[in-house]
This record gives sequence, C-alpha cells and structure tokens, in this order.
Amino acid sequence: MARGRQSTGNRRAGEAAILAAQRAIDREDEYRRPIKTLQGQANIQADLLSSGSNLETILQEADGDNADSFLMTCRNRLKAVAEGNAKRMYEIDYFVEAVREVKGDMQRRQLEEQGEDGAAVPDAAVEAPDYESSINEAIESIRTKSETDGLKPPVEEHELSIELRTRLGEKIQKKKARTSRGGGYDDDDDLEIVNNHNDDVHALKCPFTAMLFEDPVKDKNCGHTYSRAGLMQMISNRKRNCPVPGCANKNVTLESVEEDEETKLKVRRFKTREENLRRQRELADDEDEEGQGGGYTVIS
Repeated sequence: MARGRQSTGNRRAGEAAILAAQRAIDREDEYRRPIKTLQGQANIQADLLSSGSNLETILQEADGDNADSFLMTCRNRLKAVAEGNAKRMYEIDYFVEAVREVKGDMQRRQLEEQGEDGAAVPDAAVEAPDYESSINEAIESIRTKSETDGLKPPVEEHELSIELRTRLGEKIQKKKARTSRGGGYDDDDDLEIVNNHNDDVHALKCPFTAMLFEDPVKDKNCGHTYSRAGLMQMISNRKRNCPVPGCANKNVTLESVEEDEETKLKVRRFKTREENLRRQRELADDEDEEGQGGGYTVIS
C-alpha cells in the first residue's frame, strides 16, 4: 500500500508540474513586456539623437569639437541597450521552448507510469525527477544548437537592433526575418515594414477610429499600429485588410498583433505636453486679466 500511495503522490506531483509548466508558457508575453517598454524608451531617444536631428545641429553649433564624440557615445550606448534587449528576447525564446520540451517529457512519463486501465502502477514509485535541472539543461541545449546552426541572427541584426539603428540614421536594408522550414532564417520583403518615428498628432491617431491611440497594438507583419477597440470593431465586421493606405497586409487578426509599448509612451508624452501647454495658456490669460485691471481698486 505504501508503494501505491507513493506512486499516486508522484503522479499528482507530475500533474502539478505540468500545470506549472503551462502557466510559465502562458506568461511569455508578460516576460517580454518590460523589454518592449525599455526598447520603446530607447527608440524615442534614438529619434532625438538621429543624424541630422535638431539636437545634433544645436550641439554642433554650440560645441563642434566635442559634439560628434558625445553623440557617438550616446548612440553606441543606445545600440548596446537594443542588443541587450535582443539577447534577453532570445533567452525568453530558449526558456519557453525548454519548458515546452520538459512538459512533453513529463506527460510521456505519466503515461508510462500508468497501467492499461489508467491506474498508477505500484512499482512505479520512483524518485521524483528534478524538473528545474531538466529545464536548465534543455535551455543550454537549445541555446547551443541555435548558436551552432545559425537559427537566429546575431543580436546586432535582431529586429530590435535594426529598428533602433535605422532611427539613428544608419543606412540599413530593412527586412523581416523569419525561420525557414529547413532551419536558419530567410528574408521576406513581401510586406512593407513601417516605423512611425515621430509623435506628431496625426501619427498618434488610430487608422480605424481617427482618435488618439488607446491600448495600442502593433501588427507583427506590417508594423502598423491600431487601437485595440478599433481592431476589435473591424474584426467583428469580418474585415481583415490593414486600413493604412497602400499596405499589402490582408490578414489582420488578434493573433497577429502585440502590445505597442512605444506608442503607449508617445501618446502619454503627447498628452503630458498638451496638458502643460494648456496650463501655460491659462496662466498667461490670468496674467493678462490682472494687467488689464489698471492697478486701481474701486471701493463702493
């Protein structure tokens, strides 16, 4: 009886481990969110530091001897941030793939430890496996295979690095990397990849609603951004074409979009700037009204 109880206990522990593995897989977007937020902040700074920007002109006019060195240092640091973000994205890829692999092993193990009637086999009361070690070993194996076989581009050629370098003014042929069936990564130029670099009010409006973006999401295929509510409305009307004129993307779905952290930051910055301008105007109006009083007080 003791062995049967132990075997049942191992089975329950295995089921709990499988559920925990699935929860870890389901949190993939949560793992990536802070990286995307940091990348969005870096992209905004890259726009300010881009070649030919107003900031570059001001610095060169003020201190031409040191401006170029200062700008180069700032740009290199931003590129290092993007490459670090790319590396962290790869590590998340390896982790999620490793957890999926170990989860599959756990499920197979459970089937092997069950009899034909689905009941636990008493003699299967063996020591519970070390799942953490299994995941770490799988991560290392996946990372090594990826680096050896060239399944992923180097971090300086990751899409995060390419986008930031483009914003800095570097001349780069932008392509969308994808994993090919035969391994490695191919280039796909079928869709136009678009970067909205400025935060002009028109660039911050949803193509569906014509209002400022709310809960913005970016299409991973064409790079265009929509408000989630506008996208939901379009899908409910059974439409799939990207609404941006000239875009070749004809299959916009909920699965093809992800949260656009950079646009969230830009909208927040725009609203803050508009609020500050409104307060300045109100203050100026108050000062004008006080000046028109003439400095006399009438006592009745």
